[in-house]
Amino acid sequence: MTIKIRKPKNKVYKAPTGPGYKPGVFSRSETQAYRDATEGKSIDKFYDPQRDGVTFSLLSTFLDCREKARFYLQGWTPTSSSMALTFGSIVHKIDEWVRDSIRSGKLKEVPSKQYIKDLIHDVEKLWHKDNPRAGKRELEHLELSLLLAEGVMPRYFQYWYKDFSDLRWEKVEGVFKVPYTVKDRKGNNHETFLRGKIDGSFRMKKGGPWLFETKTKSRIDEEILADILPFEMQANIYLSVLRRIDKKTPSGLLYNIIRRPGLRQRKNESIKAFANRIEEDVGERPDWYFVRMEMSVDEAEIDRFELGLEDLISDFLLWWSGNSGHYKNTNHCQNKFGLCPFVGICLRNDKANYFKRKTVFRELQEW
Repeated sequence: MTIKIRKPKNKVYKAPTGPGYKPGVFSRSETQAYRDATEGKSIDKFYDPQRDGVTFSLLSTFLDCREKARFYLQGWTPTSSSMALTFGSIVHKIDEWVRDSIRSGKLKEVPSKQYIKDLIHDVEKLWHKDNPRAGKRELEHLELSLLLAEGVMPRYFQYWYKDFSDLRWEKVEGVFKVPYTVKDRKGNNHETFLRGKIDGSFRMKKGGPWLFETKTKSRIDEEILADILPFEMQANIYLSVLRRIDKKTPSGLLYNIIRRPGLRQRKNESIKAFANRIEEDVGERPDWYFVRMEMSVDEAEIDRFELGLEDLISDFLLWWSGNSGHYKNTNHCQNKFGLCPFVGICLRNDKANYFKRKTVFRELQEW
């Protein structure tokens, strides 16, 4: 395995409560729901692994904390969202739309500022549709994220302008489903499927398919990324799925990172002036804002990852079916991202800042 930094060449652009509840165990209603399901009774369940499958996001939540996973699978969702998540969602969607237009032949050159502004407007409408209960803080995050995207994305496409000529895009947000079956100690089968969306895949003039994975970060440490990238679960899931789809081992991973600007609006500075300053800063330091890392891949590495993934999905299914223990991971209450978003409902049963979502996996929706 080799990892290297890619630079553009020939640049021309400068806890629930209620009867029977005990902390740390499934409530009676959940246990009974599972029994009813196994006995073939018709019940209305928010989540069913056989019907809904599992995603990277769900498996990550399960690894974080089983209690957190339980709240998530009951449909509980924090009303607030972070600035990082809002900016990342906006940038990801714009990048997806542009790459899809390249693949379909609708876009054959670097998109103009106006083209990007139109996409940002479309993204804003999608965001409001998916966040009908957004409060003042979330709306402020949205406004700032849209402003940052307007300053970053035109420069991003200019910097990587050879994406329009050297890369043959094959899959953009390709949806996948991979079946899994687990047998418990009593010999009962528990079925599900791994599902998700691949950011994209492409081919260069020579070689096999490459996975394209985009991330937004406020900090980028290339040495640390080079060490941990081979173990990044989401990327490895997509490499495994890409091998299944194409029936060929991928040549590698192109890890595409877009840095979130850390500039702050000055006192008495207008929105337009702030936006212009962001764009100027990105234009002066594109190497700092845009980083790509290439990681070569071989078949044995994917094989090893798939063995671990099978064990993880097995652990989840046995836990969900009541054949494995349930406990809180109190080490996750405060983590590298801050406070766990489910602390309020978990520790105090305070549901004021949560709502029940209608869709199990919101990340698989249009937004």
